[in-house]
Amino acid sequence: MQLLGHRGAKGEAPENTIPGFEYAKQIPGLNAFEFDVHLAKDGKLVVIHDASVDRTTSGTGPVADFTSAELAALDARAAFPEWPEPCGVPTLDQVLDVLADVPMMQIEIKTDTPDRLEQVVPLLLQTIHDRQMEDQVIITSFDPVPLAIVQRLEPDYPQRGYIGNWDSDAFLDQALALGCTQANIHMRSSSAGMAEKARAAGLHVGGWQCNTPDDLATALAWGVDWATSDEPSTILPLLAARTA
Repeated sequence: MQLLGHRGAKGEAPENTIPGFEYAKQIPGLNAFEFDVHLAKDGKLVVIHDASVDRTTSGTGPVADFTSAELAALDARAAFPEWPEPCGVPTLDQVLDVLADVPMMQIEIKTDTPDRLEQVVPLLLQTIHDRQMEDQVIITSFDPVPLAIVQRLEPDYPQRGYIGNWDSDAFLDQALALGCTQANIHMRSSSAGMAEKARAAGLHVGGWQCNTPDDLATALAWGVDWATSDEPSTILPLLAARTA
């Protein structure tokens, strides 16, 4: 099972920031990451989880109302106010510069209006292709709309994941209809049986979130291919001990 640092290492460093990713890259054994993209006011993709800047930064208001330069000027250390380095909201390109040598990334497209998603998806695909990262990047979303746009624009894109509770067969039906290759399953709302159904349908199976020993035990019992964690420094040694 592979562990992914969730938004870098969300529980250990400022999430979805350049210093946060640089910190997470230094965690022994961590070589895969998950993070999120939104569209800024100036048409650039930026890496931030929420639709607003309120929770993670010194600013207030929707991400869509800020240019990428304005987002970069915010202080994104809300959860770690004593963090020594400045942390703004980075662009996707800045994050990919840091993670260029990472073998696996899951980039989650956040929910937005359909017309804005029609901008987000081509920008993301073009960025991936320009950097020749098709084998490294799995495109994911909770929202079927951007996944449907990927399917329309590039049906052969090799790695796509549908995130959700996966507490009914409807999630499996939707993932297959969207041409997804992965089931990104919430381990506290789904079941081992659903994970097995997804696997039997030909999907890779991942779990979220894996932050406690109990979460890790569930992930291993279900046989997931990967799991995301806010606390990779805690979970990786436990994983190594369990799989030794």
